[in-house]
Amino acid sequence: MPEHKRIQYIDTAKFLGLLLVVFMHGYKEGLAVSFAYSFHIPMFFFLNGMTFRPDNISAGDFLIKKIKGYLIPCIGLAIFCIGLDVLFKSLYDMPWDTVYVLNDISRAISQVRFKSVWFLSALFFSDIFLFWIYHKCRKNIWLTGLGTLALLGLGIFYNKFTKSTMVWNMDAAVFGTVFTYFGFLFTSKNLSFIYKPLISRRWLSLLVGSILMVATYFLHLYIRDTTFMPNLHMDMFASIYGNHALTLPCALLGSIGFTVFCRGITNFIFAFPVKYNLVLLAIHQGFTFPIFRFAVAKEWWISVAYSQPEDPNFILFVLTMTAFSLATAVIFYYIIIVTPFSAMLLNKPRYPLFENIFKKITQRVQK
Repeated sequence: MPEHKRIQYIDTAKFLGLLLVVFMHGYKEGLAVSFAYSFHIPMFFFLNGMTFRPDNISAGDFLIKKIKGYLIPCIGLAIFCIGLDVLFKSLYDMPWDTVYVLNDISRAISQVRFKSVWFLSALFFSDIFLFWIYHKCRKNIWLTGLGTLALLGLGIFYNKFTKSTMVWNMDAAVFGTVFTYFGFLFTSKNLSFIYKPLISRRWLSLLVGSILMVATYFLHLYIRDTTFMPNLHMDMFASIYGNHALTLPCALLGSIGFTVFCRGITNFIFAFPVKYNLVLLAIHQGFTFPIFRFAVAKEWWISVAYSQPEDPNFILFVLTMTAFSLATAVIFYYIIIVTPFSAMLLNKPRYPLFENIFKKITQRVQK
C-alpha cells in the first residue's frame, strides 16, 4: 500500500482483522465463522474509508495513486500466488501443466474472486466510485451519502436478478463503496464531536467497541435464525446478502465496533505487522496452509481433520497454522522488498540491501 502517515489504531485493526480472516479460513463452518464473516470484509472497506482523502488531488493523480496502491499489487500478488501454487504442486508431485498455469493467469487478470487478493480490486473501484460521487456532489458529504446509497440500490437490484459476479469484483465494490463512505464520514469534521472524544480515551473506546461487537453478535444470531442458513457467509457479493435490511446494518455495526475496540487495545506490537498484510493475504490459503497440513504438521492434521470446531486441539492447530502463515509471510516480505518486483507486488520501492552492504564494506576497507 502507498506510504502515508500511519494511524496506529487503524493499522492495528487492519492487522488483527486480517489475522482473524486467516484464522477463520483455517477454521470450520459454524457460529464463530459466520460471526466473523458478518462484518470482516465490510470492515476493511470501512477502514479504507477512514484514510480516504479525495480533496486537494486531481482525478488523474488519484487514479494513478490507486492503480499503484491496489490494482498493480492485485495482479502481481495473484500471479505470485500462481507461482507458489506451482511450487507446492511440484514439491508434492501433484499434476499441473502449462494450460493450467495460463488459465490461472487469465483468471488473475480478469479478477473474478481469484485467490484471496481479489478484494484489492474491489477496494480500488470502491475508492474510484466514491471519489467520483463525492466530486459530482460538489464535495457535500451528505449528498455523497445519498449517492452511495443509490449505487447500493443498483447493486441490490443486480443481485436480485443474477448469481454471476463481475470482472474486477466491481459488484463487491458497489457494496464496498457504502462502507468506504461510512468510514470517510466517521472521521470527517461533521462527526468530529463523536469521533474525537471516542478515540481520545482508551477505556471509552474499549467499552463502546465491546458493546457494539456484542450487539453485532446477537444481530448476526438473529439473521442466522431467521434466514435458516446457519453457515451463511455474509459477504458483499452475488446473492449472499439474503436480507440487506439486516445484513448491511450488521456489517456496519461490526465494522465500527471492531475498529473502535482496536483503538482501545492498540499498541506498537499490534500495529507494526500491518506491513506484512498483503503477503499474508496472498500466501496463506494456497501455500502456507497446505504446507503446514501436509508437511510441517501432517500427523497433527490427520488427528484433528475431522474434529469438531470446539475441540481445543483443533483450535490450537488452527492457531499454530495461522502463526506459521504469518512467520512465512514475514520471510517472503523481506525477500520481495529487495527484488525488482517490490513495486509490482507491494507498491514499495526496492530496498537496496546488497548495495548498502557493499557500500559499508567499501567504507570499512577505505578506512
